[in-house]
Amino acid sequence: MSRGTPTLDRRQLLRIFGAVAAAGATGGLAACTADNPTNRERQPSGLTVRIGLVLPSTGPFAGIGQDIDRAFKLYLKKNDNLLGPHTVQVLTADEGESAESAVAAVTGLLGQGVVTVVGVTNPDALPQVSAAVQQRQVPLVAANAAPAALIGALFTWRTSSVVGDAGEALAQYALRVGPRAYVIHDDSSTGTEEAARFATKVEDGEGTVIEGISGSFANKLSDARNRGVDTIFAAYSGAEAAEVLKAHFNLNSSIRLLGPASLTETTDLAAIGPLPQQVYTSSFYAPDLDNDANRRFVTDYHREYSLQATGYAMAAYDSASVLSRVMSLVPGEPTGNQINDFFSELGQIESPRGTWTFNINRSPQQKWYLRRLTLDGRVPSNLLDSDLMVLG
Repeated sequence: MSRGTPTLDRRQLLRIFGAVAAAGATGGLAACTADNPTNRERQPSGLTVRIGLVLPSTGPFAGIGQDIDRAFKLYLKKNDNLLGPHTVQVLTADEGESAESAVAAVTGLLGQGVVTVVGVTNPDALPQVSAAVQQRQVPLVAANAAPAALIGALFTWRTSSVVGDAGEALAQYALRVGPRAYVIHDDSSTGTEEAARFATKVEDGEGTVIEGISGSFANKLSDARNRGVDTIFAAYSGAEAAEVLKAHFNLNSSIRLLGPASLTETTDLAAIGPLPQQVYTSSFYAPDLDNDANRRFVTDYHREYSLQATGYAMAAYDSASVLSRVMSLVPGEPTGNQINDFFSELGQIESPRGTWTFNINRSPQQKWYLRRLTLDGRVPSNLLDSDLMVLG
């Protein structure tokens, strides 16, 4: 899923910087947000805690891992390498491309005395990884989507989303566009679940779901047009997502192409050629959300990396933010058990995505947004179109 994330254009930067300046003149973020930690968090304790960061260097999730790595380290840089009052030593391990390699990476870090593990991009690896951290009573802050079937994971906290939520969030929108939806997806567990949740909710709303044919993407989309559908739901990522977008442009149709964030955030949009029209994705984040926390995050991220932030990066930034808040609550030198216990004390979390909270299953209860793929100046962007629903 590696790709080139679009940079911000001059117009967008001027708008963001101007908003940040105005926010600085009128106040700032709430006391417990990532960008303005509490006084207690600002005062170093003199203690150093070890945090494990598990991300893949190769394979289908490498691009997402890079986004997570950038944003997590950006938070530390902006906060003097502190989480709460404690100095952080980050120990990294390569997640690899399988569940077994992810478990091995986490186990190795646990043996080095980390009090928390962050990352793990492969949703299929989370059940085994969750069992490993629970056995050692060290919390995992999972920064990418988690499978819905993950239950009883008492030491796993998700800062991204649950697989399938993106599809569910889009179903009501698809029904508003029209009753007939064409569904295609890749063979991954994530793509399959997103498509299944979308299809179920469309049918629950008395819509009609048509399963896509086999063959090339050009054939699939031509079949959708010939069947007179109103929307096409496509759950793909990486190179396949790029091919879907190209095929939709070549189709030159008014049919709306819908998908999870991976459809437009795991490929180099600048490299696919002209942007197709009528492409909408659902996510818990959009880079132009109108709140102070997001304006600061987008600005800082661009200053550091000359890139536009993705939802994957924002979830990783929130991983660091919630860890910082938890560390500030734990008295003395934190242990894994204490950190896990105090996660339950967080309550509402102010974030670039808006306000959210952990639900009883340790997953975000959060608002989902409809985003439209469009040019912001000359930069391909997933800009906010409208709110969808709250899930969690």
